[in-house]
Amino acid sequence: MANNEAVITNIMLSKATVRNWSRLNYAGDGRLSSRANKRLSQKCITPSEYFSNCNNVTRIQDVVSIILKNRYSIIDSIFSLAINLLSRENILYSSHVQRVLDEYKWKQCFDLLNIELPLDELDVLGSVYQCLLNEGEKNTKGSYYTSSKITRNMTADLDFSNGQTFLDPCCGSGAFLLALDNVKPNQIFGIDNDYIATFIAKINLLLKYKDVEFIPQIYTCDYLDDSIFCQLNDIPNTFDYIITNPPWGAISNKSYNAIISSNETFSLFFVKAYKRLKNSSKIRFLFPSSILNVKCHKDIRKFIIESKHLTRICFYNDGFSGVTTKFVDITLDKNVISNNVQVIKDESTLSIPIESFFQTENMVINVLSSEDIKIIEKVKSLGKYNLGQSDWALGIVTGDNKNKLKKNYSVGYEKIYTGKEILPYRLKAPTNYIFYDRRQLQQVAKDEYYRAKEKLVYKFISNKLVFAYDDSGSLFLNSANILIPNIPNMSVKTVLAFLNSELYQYMYIVLFSEIKVLKGNLIELPFPKISGEMDKILTGLIQDIIDGDDNKTN
Repeated sequence: MANNEAVITNIMLSKATVRNWSRLNYAGDGRLSSRANKRLSQKCITPSEYFSNCNNVTRIQDVVSIILKNRYSIIDSIFSLAINLLSRENILYSSHVQRVLDEYKWKQCFDLLNIELPLDELDVLGSVYQCLLNEGEKNTKGSYYTSSKITRNMTADLDFSNGQTFLDPCCGSGAFLLALDNVKPNQIFGIDNDYIATFIAKINLLLKYKDVEFIPQIYTCDYLDDSIFCQLNDIPNTFDYIITNPPWGAISNKSYNAIISSNETFSLFFVKAYKRLKNSSKIRFLFPSSILNVKCHKDIRKFIIESKHLTRICFYNDGFSGVTTKFVDITLDKNVISNNVQVIKDESTLSIPIESFFQTENMVINVLSSEDIKIIEKVKSLGKYNLGQSDWALGIVTGDNKNKLKKNYSVGYEKIYTGKEILPYRLKAPTNYIFYDRRQLQQVAKDEYYRAKEKLVYKFISNKLVFAYDDSGSLFLNSANILIPNIPNMSVKTVLAFLNSELYQYMYIVLFSEIKVLKGNLIELPFPKISGEMDKILTGLIQDIIDGDDNKTN
């Protein structure tokens, strides 16, 4: 047995779970070291959104084909194309350009030195580099370069007239640096731990300021590592603007500060950058939209909100090739003590009170109006109880639905419901049957939850609350979760009435904005104290709905 499989076995899981986790390299620390899985993908993706001119995609792909056909290394290919571009602009033999190139002892690929490259592409080298990196490398490095449309938007309001300085601590090939207007090269700084990317950023700046003699202030190091960063004598300690798209989805194995307990890299970058801002300065980061509401990002939300300098949140509908995540940019302005946040979404601009972000335990950043806040606070003021003392259970994970689920009944099998069969209040007829042998299932809850005299079941993946009642002791797959509520003076059916009501739908959507219905969020919903008579009335009304007599409830 493999070492990590032995570790897993000690957690008392089913054999199927052990096999699956072992295959995904479970490290014994609560994380899977690989997902199933972009990090292992060798597929190369052309980032069409990064191109300045979509007509150049084919031309860049032709260049990439030549590199792959001749098996040139990425380093030598990028170096050769850089010489090509510098020569075309007649600055290759300028003394300052030669000083930059002398730092690199890479080889030249001669058939790339004169190949025709598009004249109207903002970052030819970065585009080629992105096409050469496979999906696994991009996912591991968080190497998804930001389109000029976004970089322009995120830098449009910057003023450099008084010598203000700009830092991109995750500069990649320099997309944000190239987007800056009315700024001199000595005001621009960039850092990245990818030495090929920093080389490209230097070349891009030399091309952008081809009439200026200077050495680009681009450094190759880990911005989070102070032991390295402090050795950079030529870089200031503080900046007027720090704007970047940090790597997403990476977890640092070092503990850099106590503020970010999750050790999420983009959060660590943000806190570090914030501390290097001048007093009247601005920081703006591009984040995955999950930063607004996912529980594990509470630490960075708390830091942002409690800074009192949050001034803007801008939502984007664009995407990165190979990435489905939506994203936002978040701005903190140290020159402003903000009571309201400007939210830009779907071409509309709203002013949202900061107090709206204190409405949930996890400090979810919601787009709430003043009217929303009044309604939420009113409902909370009437709340006396919550679902914290209730019983919860997950549906069954078979580990092999194809072979363990049957569409037709067989002797020894019983019905099992999925999330698709959960309607408000009722269950549709099941479409699957299972032979219930706990030893052969990957994940199961206690029998007492499945066989409860009464229970509520709800869709797990859903943008709204959908709860149904079950008194048949039936089984459910993991697309459905189980709740056995415990609220004083409320029957199970009365709790069902509240959870399916328009008010609680509204509360859940505006407070949490999740596509998953999570236990932690449900526990935050407040329940009022009601009389026994009211409970009896509500129970009767819900029973009429369950029985199919909707007319009695109109």
